[in-house]
Amino acid sequence: MLDTLISWDTDLFRLINNARSPFADCVFAIISSKVFIAVMVVVFTAAVMKKNQWKSWWLYILMVGLCFLLADRISVMCFKDTVCRLRPSHALEDVTTVRFLHWKLIYGYKGGLYGFVSSHAANIFAVITACFGCSGGFKQKKNLKMLLLMLIWGLAAGYSRVYCGYHYPGDVICGALLGVIIGYFVAMFINYLAKRLEKKRIQ
Repeated sequence: MLDTLISWDTDLFRLINNARSPFADCVFAIISSKVFIAVMVVVFTAAVMKKNQWKSWWLYILMVGLCFLLADRISVMCFKDTVCRLRPSHALEDVTTVRFLHWKLIYGYKGGLYGFVSSHAANIFAVITACFGCSGGFKQKKNLKMLLLMLIWGLAAGYSRVYCGYHYPGDVICGALLGVIIGYFVAMFINYLAKRLEKKRIQ
């Protein structure tokens, strides 16, 4: 069963990684870049702060910090360094890799040795889940538009990691699931702190 899943994962990776064009190289390399991720995190965090009328704004800076700290460390220490699944750029031949660095496209960079789970996916989906949870979740219909935008970003970022040659689809899916779990608990913690602070203000 596991061998079958790995085979499907590899086949899907090949399908995505081989469907290339110069324009797509540029678009997905930028989406996958740290600069673009930072911009999106700032935009959505600011949206959460605005929804909460800028009250205790520092809590949402803490939210982002916790998401990145937990998602990054858990994805590396509990998965990458334990499972030790090689990235496709190291394990397979004829893999095209591309990244956006110093405002230009760089081909041939293989990245770190291990790729399960995707830290990019874990970080991004942790932030998406935490932002959604800290802005009222499904209780407010207006949040669904923000959730849709964040999911489009998350899915595009996840696809870009496969397209750029650094992860199998399974790495990204499992990384995203890890991020959702982390983001959920971070949101619970931040909402708890926000309620405590609000009670102190009233008193």
